[in-house]
Amino acid sequence: MKIRETLVAVAVVLVILVCTSLAADWPQWQGPNRDGKSPDTGLLKQWPENGPTLAWRIDNLGGGDSAPAIAGGRIFIMSNRDDEEVVWALSEKDGSEIWVTPLGPAFRQGPSQAKEGPGCTPTTDGERLYVEGLGGNVACLQVEDGKIIWQISITEEFGGRVPMWSYRESPLIDGDKVICTPGSDEAVLVALNKLTGETIWKARMSSDSEAVSAPGSSSSTSATTITGTKDSGLFTSEHFSMRAFSCKVPNGKYLAKLYFAETYEGITGPGQRVFSYNVQGHEIKDFDVWAKTGGRNRAYIETVPVEVTNQEFRIVFTPKVENPAIKAIEIIPQGTTDAESSSGAIRINAGSSETFKDSLGQVWQADTGFDGGMTSQISGSSQNYNGSQGGFGGSGGPRAAYSSPIAIDFEGQRQYVQLISNALVGFAVSDGKFLWRYDKPANRMGLNCTTPLFHEGMVFASSAYGAGAGLVKLSKDADGSIKAEEVYATTDMQNHHGGMILHDGYLYGATGGNEGGALVCLDFKTGKVMWDQRQSAGRRAKGSLAMADGRLYYRMESGTMLLIEPDPTKYIERGRFEQPDRRRPPAWAHPVIANGKLYVRDQDILFCYDVKAK
Repeated sequence: MKIRETLVAVAVVLVILVCTSLAADWPQWQGPNRDGKSPDTGLLKQWPENGPTLAWRIDNLGGGDSAPAIAGGRIFIMSNRDDEEVVWALSEKDGSEIWVTPLGPAFRQGPSQAKEGPGCTPTTDGERLYVEGLGGNVACLQVEDGKIIWQISITEEFGGRVPMWSYRESPLIDGDKVICTPGSDEAVLVALNKLTGETIWKARMSSDSEAVSAPGSSSSTSATTITGTKDSGLFTSEHFSMRAFSCKVPNGKYLAKLYFAETYEGITGPGQRVFSYNVQGHEIKDFDVWAKTGGRNRAYIETVPVEVTNQEFRIVFTPKVENPAIKAIEIIPQGTTDAESSSGAIRINAGSSETFKDSLGQVWQADTGFDGGMTSQISGSSQNYNGSQGGFGGSGGPRAAYSSPIAIDFEGQRQYVQLISNALVGFAVSDGKFLWRYDKPANRMGLNCTTPLFHEGMVFASSAYGAGAGLVKLSKDADGSIKAEEVYATTDMQNHHGGMILHDGYLYGATGGNEGGALVCLDFKTGKVMWDQRQSAGRRAKGSLAMADGRLYYRMESGTMLLIEPDPTKYIERGRFEQPDRRRPPAWAHPVIANGKLYVRDQDILFCYDVKAK
């Protein structure tokens, strides 16, 4: 009997030890609760001068911004390697490979930013692992050996449209369900059986759903006027984020006219959209239309004399800050009569789906000839965006964006909350019924990346590109319907894709889009700015955020890693370091803290730092 009691006692101790050792795992996107917080404790409160000790590193993972998930002594990560999209399992002890499973051919993304590989963080429920590839390939694998249990395409199965920068959400596992976002009219969100991949329900937006608006707001619009031109309509569409423009023309000399105007409300001053372009060997560097014109909605025409010798006219665009954008292109033959030049000219109204007749009666072709990029059209005071890979979907209806869903419990009902292309939305867990929406945090381009936050019956969401953030308070009516009422909206938190942390009533996160940004602190309930690092030149850098043991881990896009003590009264830095062998693309993979270690991914390298206090 004593032997049996002893064995039972030992078994109990072992179970306790195992549970304790796994208590600080990071099993999914943004940690155990999808709030960016690690349960780890006993960590360094101040880093040494050169940062924490590097425990190990592993190379040749392949490209991508997928942050690791850590559970049960294993590290799970996605990447593109040798033209395949793959999932890895590595040893938490030393980073050695346990298994690698190809999911299929690597998806070819159009835009160059983040095309290196997947951005999904794998999700594990213990025995199984769930991932989503760039092209919408959702798969369930065995944790033990990486064997694929089931695999579906959410584009083929549900009519999902691949976003311009591909699918980048991390699947949510909730009970027996896998939740992901195809982003089609009939299946904005779907719930799949996590064991079989079979469809449980498909969620769609209600046809009569209305957006939440602030008191006193108006939905009226007015026509956009472009100054400095007789043909304002020529400047109300654009092609942007393109690599090049080309068209076939006879050899000879031409006058190339490039039409520009800054019409995007997210650009508020000079230096926020800067790019270079090369017209048949004539290079214009660091072009800034705002600086040229002095403001928004002002026309500017760049005239460049060129010669064509290979029967092709070509412009190459190179981004520097934000994306290149152009309104129209005119190519006029030289050395002929005015009538011949006019009849032989090529005129393209960039971004337009229809021809345009100007004040001289000249007809401009609809958008054509561009390599990559997207189009936008201004209608009244709003701007709608489309793309060659399913489009942004900002104003064109509910589509998948780049955020990941969360599960919340409110007034006895469980919901899934997701930031899609045009709104923050809530759906019932039981059957996918649409519950509520709030449009303010979704930017008009549909480039919404940040995971929403839920706290005490309130939901906060944010995006960049001029949209900012908003907090809504949920309430339940007598008939059981859910309302979302705006508490406040602010442009002081324009979180791009680095995430936000809520701690002791204060919100920490980076504000700023492609033009840059910096860490800020807001009062969560009021939106009041407590401090803003944009006023500090040495700390002005956008980045991604995680939290563990009372410290913020902030990874700048440059790759610099910072340890910050959260304090609403002032910015307090407790250490920083630079990783070795920094890769060229921006550092977009979020930092992860688990079991005394800090994990930093930089494309094909994974670094593991020891951050345990000694």
